[in-house]
Amino acid sequence: MKKAKAKENVKANAKASAKAKVAYAPFEVADYLDSEEAIAEYLSLAARDENPGVLLKALGDVAKARGMAEVAKASGLGRESLYKTLAPGAKPRFETIATIMRALNVGFSVESRLPVRAKKARKLTAA
Repeated sequence: MKKAKAKENVKANAKASAKAKVAYAPFEVADYLDSEEAIAEYLSLAARDENPGVLLKALGDVAKARGMAEVAKASGLGRESLYKTLAPGAKPRFETIATIMRALNVGFSVESRLPVRAKKARKLTAA
């Protein structure tokens, strides 16, 4: 009889734990952008993505980490304009992105996607 009650308790506890919902805090990448190196690496990786929305999202994350109001002031944009510019699906002008990047104290860098080939060594001939 004790075994039967123990089994019922185990089943009841299993049902209760199965129904219990676990609450998770939403992941916020801006919380981890706490150094210049982390910000530079994050933006560099985002810029390599072929989807331009990825870079916009990353710029928004960095602006959030630095403080949207401060970035808006430094860029000369209104805070709400900054939010709209960096919103998903936005199509901001290059000039606007460059202004935001200057306000974030980051810049562009260009690299070749083609493999670098060693120059052929010239044969020196004896004269």
